[in-house]
Amino acid sequence: MEEYARRGVFRGFSLQRVRGASLAFRMTWHRDLVFDIIVDTAKKTISLPKVLPHVPPALYADFKRFVAAHHDAGLPEHRRIVPAKSRLRCSNHRGRVALTIAVKDGDYKYALQRLIHLVHETFLIFLLDGAYRDYRVEQLGDDPDWG
Repeated sequence: MEEYARRGVFRGFSLQRVRGASLAFRMTWHRDLVFDIIVDTAKKTISLPKVLPHVPPALYADFKRFVAAHHDAGLPEHRRIVPAKSRLRCSNHRGRVALTIAVKDGDYKYALQRLIHLVHETFLIFLLDGAYRDYRVEQLGDDPDWG
């Protein structure tokens, strides 16, 4: 995590709390949104409890397909999540979309890198689809006069 902060990927990076086998970090990232990342070594997971706010059902269905596609063997290695190493899933709690990656082989660095890259692609590829313009304007503060 600190490496991403040093490289300027995150802003305002800080350790939030330590509880048992869990560490929580907070950072400012895409569109100046605040993200929490929770590393739970007991459960062997890394989670982002809020990746996207107020997600309508149709967008969530598309996002689930986008996430699932990242396990496809046809993707280039730098974009693919190898199921034997990690398994990524998304969830939706009252419109708040979360991501959790299970660390299957103890390689937390790999899992974190895959999770960070997926969130990055969410904002730079997935959400730039013209179908999500209204969502970006209403929920993420995009300029309505821009694309």
